[in-house]
Amino acid sequence: MNLDLGFLTQYKFVFIVLLAFFLGALFSYLWILTKQRKEKIDKKKLESYVKGINYIIEDNTDKAIEEFTETAKLDPDLIDIYISIGNLFRKKGEINRALIIHKSLLVRPHLSKNKKLEVYINIGVDYRKAGLYDRAKEYFKNALSIDPKNAQAKKLLYEVYEDSKDWENALIWHKRFVKGDNHILAHIYTEIGKERFSEKDFDKAKKSFEKAVKIDKDCVDAQIHLGDVYMQYGDVEKAYMQWKKACFIKPELANIALKRLNDTDILRKTIVELLVKMKDNKYILFFSANQLYEIGEFEKAISIYKKLMSSGMKSYSMLRKFVDAKKENLPDFIITFMSDEQRNDIKYVCINCGYSSSTLYFRCPKCRKWDTAKVELI
Repeated sequence: MNLDLGFLTQYKFVFIVLLAFFLGALFSYLWILTKQRKEKIDKKKLESYVKGINYIIEDNTDKAIEEFTETAKLDPDLIDIYISIGNLFRKKGEINRALIIHKSLLVRPHLSKNKKLEVYINIGVDYRKAGLYDRAKEYFKNALSIDPKNAQAKKLLYEVYEDSKDWENALIWHKRFVKGDNHILAHIYTEIGKERFSEKDFDKAKKSFEKAVKIDKDCVDAQIHLGDVYMQYGDVEKAYMQWKKACFIKPELANIALKRLNDTDILRKTIVELLVKMKDNKYILFFSANQLYEIGEFEKAISIYKKLMSSGMKSYSMLRKFVDAKKENLPDFIITFMSDEQRNDIKYVCINCGYSSSTLYFRCPKCRKWDTAKVELI
């Protein structure tokens, strides 16, 4: 009996050892399998992520979205990937899809403060891209409630105030957060002045324009509109002096001021003074000739156009006016050819993004930069 018990005890011991060995081997196998699977997934994630980055570099947005979506499937917790996917949809102009992806991240549990701030900023950018400025402001303010010192959120909120032409708030935020950009501050005061002017509050408009000029004496927009205020006051002399000053400050915008000089005698005197002091400036020559042409002094205008042409300047509008002035001595087909189409003689091109318009702008509608419009004579 004792022999049987000993045998059974030995048997149980061997069984336990074998079982432990088997379980250890099984766990080791499962651990190695899991590790290999994880390494395989990590490798696939890395490959998809790298491919996505390469597609972004190649500006292939669709392929980048495909690869990042594949990366997100392999690891749903990769918040940065989802943010990137949303941003790519925004780049494509699919704002609704961008918003769906970005907003879905806000309901995730355990979202860190930094990531929540980043998501708020991206949702704000989505709304800004869609032109929904009030919603954009809301999310940028949400971001600032998490981190009141966040420079990106401050800058974006300020820019949205500019986008929405909320100049009073733009002024407040500019003073708080933007340092050293006096020319922009002058433009903001000018825009506020224009609003007051349109409301016929000429006293407040004048104060705003004067603040703009005090901050930046070269702010030609403020200088010209200050002349408009003087004209409303009936002080014609001051108005004309103001507009003449604007011509000297920025000759490439002299046409804006010269067109306001309704008194023909003063216009002639101003043109003479400009031509004496800036006889080689192509803008002064061109705009002076245009105004002389408008008041019927064709020969003087043609003389200036000839000077510009001899200096190498080519302009369809100059040629058209030349033909119109000499039409009595030209064949009918030339007159018909040159007069059947009216074209603008000025084009404003943004030196930052290339945006082009026949209408003057001080803040580019596309890239939103101030004072980037180059004047081209065509």
